[in-house]
Amino acid sequence: MVAVGAAAYRRKANRVLAFVFALFAAAAAAKYRYPDSLGVRIAFIVAEAALVGGIADWFAVTALFRRPLGFPWHTALIPKSRDKIVAAIAGAVQNELLSKESIKNRLAGVRLVDVIVGWLEEGDRQALLPSLAARYAQSAWAGLDIPAVARYGQKWLKALIHEADLAAHSRQGLAWLLASGRADRITEQLLAEITAAAARDSTRLAIERHLDQYSRTAARSWWQKLVLSLAEATDTLNTAEAAAVLHAELLHLLRDLAAADHPVRAWVRTRLAAAAERLDGDPAWAAGLDTWRKGLAGRLRLEESLAALAALAVRNAPSDWPSAWAARQAEKLWAAFKADSAMRDWVEEQLQAALNRFIDSEHGLVATVVKDALIRLSDEDLNTFIEDKAGEDLAWIRINGSVVGGVVGLLLFLFLHYLYDPYIVPMFHAVLR
Repeated sequence: MVAVGAAAYRRKANRVLAFVFALFAAAAAAKYRYPDSLGVRIAFIVAEAALVGGIADWFAVTALFRRPLGFPWHTALIPKSRDKIVAAIAGAVQNELLSKESIKNRLAGVRLVDVIVGWLEEGDRQALLPSLAARYAQSAWAGLDIPAVARYGQKWLKALIHEADLAAHSRQGLAWLLASGRADRITEQLLAEITAAAARDSTRLAIERHLDQYSRTAARSWWQKLVLSLAEATDTLNTAEAAAVLHAELLHLLRDLAAADHPVRAWVRTRLAAAAERLDGDPAWAAGLDTWRKGLAGRLRLEESLAALAALAVRNAPSDWPSAWAARQAEKLWAAFKADSAMRDWVEEQLQAALNRFIDSEHGLVATVVKDALIRLSDEDLNTFIEDKAGEDLAWIRINGSVVGGVVGLLLFLFLHYLYDPYIVPMFHAVLR
């Protein structure tokens, strides 16, 4: 493409020069046939001057790129100065055409967030973000490193516990539990769970085993063992009946505790309120809780439990759950982002700032890219590249050389024939006599 354009401009100038040469040849032939004809003499002078001007400009333009007719002195100027030319072009592109200020000014006039949003909202690209989120989530889920997740989870929990203001959180939590009545509801739920567990036969049997074990452990001397044996033989001591009685009393106590006005429930509420007050104003309590928190953070060992939970989640989760969840989250986040003008303004500021920093730090790449592109060109390719950019102007330089030469030749002939010979020359002769 470049070579075709450069050759077209050269052909235009060459045709003009060939036409001028033809005129010169015709005028020369006519001059020898009609030597006294004024018109022929004018045509000859004009054609001669036009030919000289055209040849001179052809030589000058060609000497920029090559050696015209093999002439070696001060020719092929562009190939000889290619390093300087490449550096000059790269500098002009970097410092003038694509200067830091011009790039920043152009970017400042473009709202990048709107461009990105508009691009993503066109046609099939609306599903691009959910699709990407689903793909990467599914890939991450399939390659999940469970031990690494467990280590990260334990590290995160330790950091959370180590940095948390446990006294303040505990105080706020207790105050909220008491004010909202959730403390009573939690207590009722715990009592319901404890009562359900205590009502099982396994609890009564556990009490019976404990009593039996305790009675035998307590009888250490021979006479204590003898008395125990006599009591069991005479049914004076019956651990099964004792266990049943204790079990019934336990259930009765738990049912009584279920009443909201039970003294123990009131005592628990009072103690919780007192604890909240002490956490609020007692530095010793806060310091003790802080010490316990730091110790807990140091002793915490949850890797195995977290790994087991992660493995359980991976096994039981549906195969398409990660991709479906990620796609839904991406759609929600994208909708929220589009509706939040403040967030879009903030993202725009960050994008503009990031691009400005990139331009400041990497602007030198402009010259580097231009230099690399031009250095790879051969001498002929570089010539053709420049000729293509300025080929029309160069062709008109050559054409104007013939035109200007012809005009100058005509003016000189008119000056010599109508002014110099008839008037100036006789004046000089008269002065010299």
